[in-house]
Amino acid sequence: MKKEELVERLRAVLVEAHLVSRGDRVLVGVSGGSDSVALLHLLAALRSRLGIDLIVGHVDHQLRVDSAHDAAGVETLAARLGVPLECITRDVRRESAGRGWSLEDAARRVRYDALRDIARRRGAGRLALAHTADDQAETVLMRLIRGAGLTGLTGIPTARPLDEVTIIRPLLGFWRSELLAYLERHQLTYREDPTNRDPAFLRNRIRLQLLPLLEREYNPHIKALCCQLAEQCQVDRAYLQGAATRYWKRLVKRQGHTLLIRRDGLARQPEAIKRMLVRLAIQQLQGDLNGFEFRHWRQIQRLAVDQPVGAVVDLPGALQLQRTREHVVVRLKADASTPLPLSRNHDILPARHKEPT
Repeated sequence: MKKEELVERLRAVLVEAHLVSRGDRVLVGVSGGSDSVALLHLLAALRSRLGIDLIVGHVDHQLRVDSAHDAAGVETLAARLGVPLECITRDVRRESAGRGWSLEDAARRVRYDALRDIARRRGAGRLALAHTADDQAETVLMRLIRGAGLTGLTGIPTARPLDEVTIIRPLLGFWRSELLAYLERHQLTYREDPTNRDPAFLRNRIRLQLLPLLEREYNPHIKALCCQLAEQCQVDRAYLQGAATRYWKRLVKRQGHTLLIRRDGLARQPEAIKRMLVRLAIQQLQGDLNGFEFRHWRQIQRLAVDQPVGAVVDLPGALQLQRTREHVVVRLKADASTPLPLSRNHDILPARHKEPT
């Protein structure tokens, strides 16, 4: 019997990118939609050859009255494939209202937290998600519209840490049309989420309106070019982060929960390295740069170069930067009233950053 092309392509991705190893337990996030159903079926076809164990995780966001039907469909498929399943229900609307998040952002945060919790309970070191090349193109274009810089344009990473779990996205090199054809060949059913067509969400407008317009009127290969841009930015960002990390130990000191960046050393660096050093410091204290815009980098630049000693810049989230005679001080606003400790400085190395995707 002829081998299924998509199965072999996925095997190559998993092996060559070292996304899984023999003996790994992999939690597969399955919403019941086409992409995640295809991912589960493909991984199930490979589990024996790769020597991995699979678990299915499903999160019911309670955003639709018929969302229980999604869980039922996932349960049927998991049983058919002989894969254990764990479902979690979360009230996303309540989280959105209580925390001031958009509904889209709340759903993403709640979903990742729930899947991470399942992975912990089940001893899964990998969380496989079904983002495709289409998702990558949409993400790059959406971030460009929102004014992203180099890091934002890297798009969705193939792998990233989520606490002690590693998120893997082995389908980023696959187009949704390929997965739909695979589902048809194998007579697999899936659920259509009507919220994916709701124009209230920017991503939906990009997918349903903007990308078709760009393909039709400007370049039929625009999605592939967006994915290509993400790949190029990933390479450039990795180089800059490596270069910044080499300067980190010389230029950055820790005093308690505060980071001090030497102004003289910072001033001698190219602008790209300056920003990367500050970015690494912010990520170490806060974990992400949600809410950052280009104007914030301008404020940081002015603080380091032009502002008087004692000048302060408040940043999104819980962060504050202050200029002293010798340093740019990065700290949480809650610690701003506490004098800088006089204890001996401690060298630190930048923690691995976490991208919100």
